[in-house]
Amino acid sequence: MHFHLAQFQPLVGAGFTVHTSHGPFILTLVEAGEAPRRGLPERFRTPLSLIFDGPPGVLLAHDSYRIGHPAIGEHVLDIAPVLGASATAPGMPQYQILFA
Repeated sequence: MHFHLAQFQPLVGAGFTVHTSHGPFILTLVEAGEAPRRGLPERFRTPLSLIFDGPPGVLLAHDSYRIGHPAIGEHVLDIAPVLGASATAPGMPQYQILFA
């Protein structure tokens, strides 16, 4: 599936279920945005970045996980931890999904 920013903007603030070997966790989408194209040829998609707040006390490793939301269905996507503090919830881990 080819994702677009318009699919995720209305979902900011919504919870997405991530299935892990330790059970399901909820990640909250806090930011959806496109990265600058910086001369990227038109035949390539505009990079899309999704930032999520994770639950306290849980740190997911950079890996591929099954993630779902009723608006987009379930997909196996690469989720990476983001270094630094969450701007929306200090002390909470953050994660990024990048579509380039």
